Amino acid sequence: MKKQIVLATIATLATGSAYATKARMDALGQANDRGSFYINDTRNVFRNAARINQTNNYVVTEWGDATANSTTTDTVANPNAEGGFFKNQGSFSYGVYLGSELTNQNRKGSATGYANGMGGGATGTHGDAGFQERSNDLDLFFGGDMGVEWGARLHYANAKTEQASPNPELKASTLELGLGMVMGDLNAYVNYVINDELENSTAGAGYKWENDGTMNLGVGYNWMDYTFFADYNKVGGEFTGGTGVAVDTTEMSVLTVGAGYTKEISSTSRLFTDLSFVKTSAEDVDGANTANKVEVDRSELPLTVGFETDATSWLTLRGSISQNIFINSQKVKNGAAAELSSTRNNTTSVNAGATLNFGKLMIDGMIGTNATNGTATAGAAGNRGVLDTDRLLTRVAVHYWF
Repeated sequence: MKKQIVLATIATLATGSAYATKARMDALGQANDRGSFYINDTRNVFRNAARINQTNNYVVTEWGDATANSTTTDTVANPNAEGGFFKNQGSFSYGVYLGSELTNQNRKGSATGYANGMGGGATGTHGDAGFQERSNDLDLFFGGDMGVEWGARLHYANAKTEQASPNPELKASTLELGLGMVMGDLNAYVNYVINDELENSTAGAGYKWENDGTMNLGVGYNWMDYTFFADYNKVGGEFTGGTGVAVDTTEMSVLTVGAGYTKEISSTSRLFTDLSFVKTSAEDVDGANTANKVEVDRSELPLTVGFETDATSWLTLRGSISQNIFINSQKVKNGAAAELSSTRNNTTSVNAGATLNFGKLMIDGMIGTNATNGTATAGAAGNRGVLDTDRLLTRVAVHYWF
């Protein structure tokens, strides 16, 4: 009886609907931060702000840890508390979203550089436990349709803490601008971080973390049941551990080129498949020893197959499996040491989910593989998908259309 209750609860709180939340993206093997390149979902407004014209008049709340967006990156094991509303008014649409962690990188503690996180080896320090926590992030959306659908997103966060003299004031600030357009079958977007920095630490003045040109831009084109896409994402930062201390730098760029296929199997079932070439390059440099530089390059060809079916009028089920095929290599160059090549192990990822539909109200959640699987973090080596019974209901959200 106890097992039946647990299974019923899992079915109730799994992923959802034709338009849903991060849980749906996770279950279908898509990026939960900015949404999918080709599957329609409300999460896509964070990739292309013009999508607000196609998905509006709803409220969404993502359950999670209120501190996740200040000290850690959102993961299935440690989801971020966030949410907002989107509304259509005449020929315009607008929205307000609270708690998004899109531009966040973990700078608390001795933060790991991108190349180190990808298995390149430790080089320098890229964060400090005494920094001001960035929190209370705000996203404002506005868009319209003038023959060409357009949209804009402004991300803002600001925080400070005054310390007793002579200790310095701790500061944290973030400003990001997102622009997008949709013209028929063509769409394009750019998301650029104008400012993102942490200044001073409880350890003293001169400590600083500053963004170094983080941006995301891309284009997509729909042709019949296919969507062809290209996306470039770059993140990076500079860390100074005190006045007069050399700067440690870290950066990572990801180029994704691929195609997605959507097929309506029946009036209640849908098949999603995508294949893409992903090229990732990362570099960490220890400012105190510039000869000690770590470089990591990956080339991958991930294939994802997902499905979604309306089992009943009140329950939608979905699942996916992903794995690198044919191309699956990594090269590591650590200082003066010889370059080493290897194959990434166990890239298979399996996820599943469902949605409870109560008219305009939907309850979403997710069942998936463990937190170190696949692309849970930028540098995760990837473990074979294993159902982790300690984290069955890690993504839960409420989605209401009005």
